[in-house]
Amino acid sequence: MMIPPLVTVGVALYNHERYIEQCLTSVLTQTYAPIELIVIDDGSSDNSFDVAQSCTQKTNQLHSLSVTTRPNRGMCNTLNEIAQRASGKYISFLGSDDYWLESKLEAQVAFLESNKQYALVHSNSMRIDADGKSLKKIDYSQKENTGHLFRALVERTGGVNTPSHLYRTSVYDVIGYYDPNFSFEDTDFWLRLCKQYEVGFIDEVHTHYRWHGNNLSARKNGVGFIYDELINIYEKNIDDDALRIKATNRLYNKALMRSLQSGEFKRAFEYAGRRLRNR
Repeated sequence: MMIPPLVTVGVALYNHERYIEQCLTSVLTQTYAPIELIVIDDGSSDNSFDVAQSCTQKTNQLHSLSVTTRPNRGMCNTLNEIAQRASGKYISFLGSDDYWLESKLEAQVAFLESNKQYALVHSNSMRIDADGKSLKKIDYSQKENTGHLFRALVERTGGVNTPSHLYRTSVYDVIGYYDPNFSFEDTDFWLRLCKQYEVGFIDEVHTHYRWHGNNLSARKNGVGFIYDELINIYEKNIDDDALRIKATNRLYNKALMRSLQSGEFKRAFEYAGRRLRNR
């Protein structure tokens, strides 16, 4: 009888005492085993760490468990710390305010075990509000979701549904870890992964993704933050000059329109000039 591979589940915890018990319970009740669970509390100012400890201290469902806290170092450094400690053949990061359906890991591990050509598998999610009410399905079935997805990520025609991923930890040996220079570290990481590997997809909802005022993209919604960050990520990762110019010009156009709509005329003038020089 084949021994199922170890899966590392990483949770970067920060100020989610309201949600962390549901999050961790969804890991503890997975139909799949064995699981290594690594939770790092990134200097929360609420009782997140105590709640996480309390809801995991009596469990014996896991292969191994680590729940620790330390001063704040930011999301990207926390993800890297978990990744560098991971012992699993596969790894998945779970947002500390999100939760999984119980069959998530079982379905995704079976898929990757049967499809060796893929380094990552993803699926659909249900977006929920702060109180857990369903808002809208995050549906990748009608997008480019399988195979070589680098260009689809750049052109925004598809890609990886971040809340639902599972990937082989062996990719770190080739592409490295998350880049702490970016707040949209997942965008940069998926581009690097998809440049080297193929991606698979399961057309099922496996995760619940919480959308509220504390999401990074909801908080940092200024034109300068979003578009400058994405432009820097594209310039780092896109080697093809024509594709890079096309992609960054699209972002300059969007930034220009957003600046005009919000009355930030000085910023709009800046983006217009940068677009003209981007040749």
